[in-house]
Amino acid sequence: MISDDMDVRENIAVNVKFLREIRGLSVIQAAEQLGVGRQYWYLIEKGDANVTLDKLNGIAKILEVTVADLVKARKSKRSA
Repeated sequence: MISDDMDVRENIAVNVKFLREIRGLSVIQAAEQLGVGRQYWYLIEKGDANVTLDKLNGIAKILEVTVADLVKARKSKRSA
C-alpha cells in the first residue's frame, strides 16, 4: 500500500510540474493562487507533500485540468 501511495504522489508531482510549466506559471505565481508558500508547492512537485483533496482540487483549477488528470500516470513516464 505504501508504494501505491508513493506512485500517486510521484504522478501528482510530475503532472503538476509539467502542467505548471506549459501554462507559463512560476512556482511563486502558482503558490500564490493556491494560497500556500512556494516551499509547499516545491514539496508537491518533488512528491514530498501529502496533498489534501481540497488542495488537489485547487491545483486542478489553477492548472485548468481535472483532479484525475493530476493523479494519473503520464504515458511518457511509463515508457521511460
